[in-house]
Amino acid sequence: MTATASRVERWLIVEHRGAWGPESVPSSRMPTVVARSLAAQAAAARARLLLVRRPAGVASTDGRWVFAVESRPGLERTWARHVTVDADLTHLDAAYGETAPGWQAVTHPLYLVCTHGRNDRCCALRGRPVARTLGQARPEQVWESSHVGGDRFATNVVVLPSGLFLGAIESDDVVAVVTALEAGTLPAGHVRGRSSLPLPTQAAQQLAREATGRWGVDDLPPTLQESAGADAWRVVLGGGAPVEVVVRYDRRGDGQAHVLSCDDEPKVAPVFRLVSLTPA
Repeated sequence: MTATASRVERWLIVEHRGAWGPESVPSSRMPTVVARSLAAQAAAARARLLLVRRPAGVASTDGRWVFAVESRPGLERTWARHVTVDADLTHLDAAYGETAPGWQAVTHPLYLVCTHGRNDRCCALRGRPVARTLGQARPEQVWESSHVGGDRFATNVVVLPSGLFLGAIESDDVVAVVTALEAGTLPAGHVRGRSSLPLPTQAAQQLAREATGRWGVDDLPPTLQESAGADAWRVVLGGGAPVEVVVRYDRRGDGQAHVLSCDDEPKVAPVFRLVSLTPA
C-alpha cells in the first residue's frame, strides 16, 4: 500500500446523478457537450476530473455541487459552487488560487469513497457500505466517487483538500479512522500516501513513520528529494527531528503474483524498500 497515491495536485469534482459508466467520467447522464467541456476545463487547470454522488441515506439537492480543490503542500484549499442547470458547467471559471465569483470557501474536509464498480467490482462491493456508514456520521462531507485508482486496496478513501489516500477501509472502522484523522493522527495500516507528493517521497514518509512511530498528520514534512542511483532516491524529511531516508524501487516485489483487483489476473506488484534512515 505504501506510495500508491495517484499523483494529483488539483481536482475538479462534479456531482453526478445515477449509476457509474465504464469510464471514470461517464457522460450518459449529462449532455456530451457538457462532459467534453468539463474535461477541457480540468485539463486547462491541470486538475483531475472526478464525478461524485451522495451515498445512500443522504439526501441530494436540486442541481449539482461542484468543487475545485488545491492539494499542493501549503496551499490546500477547497472551493464550492452550486449550479442549477447543466449549461452552467461549461463555464465554471474555477480559480484555484483564490475565491472566484460564484464560488465559496469550504472549511471542512471532504471524504471521497470510491464506489466505481464498473471499473472494478471490488470498489462497489466494499465501497458502498463504507460510504453509507460514513455518510451517516458526516452527511455534509461524504461523497461516493468515480474511479480514484488502486482497486486492490478497496475500500479507497480520498481526503480533500490534503490529497491523502487511504486504503483497506472497512465500514466498521471508517468512523474511528476519520475521527482519529480529524484529531491529527494518521491511521497506521491504511495510509497510501499524499497525492501532491512524488512516489519516492510518499514511500520515504511512510517508511519513516513505521520506523519512528511518528503518525501525526503534520509530522515528517518533505524538504528534499534527489536521485541516489538507479531506482533509488534520497529524501530529507523535516519536523522536530529531521531524518534522511534512502528508498529503492524494487520492480520484482516479493517475487510472488498477487490478485490486484477483483477482475484481474494475479500479477507481481513492485514495492519501495527502505535502504537507510538516519538523522538529517
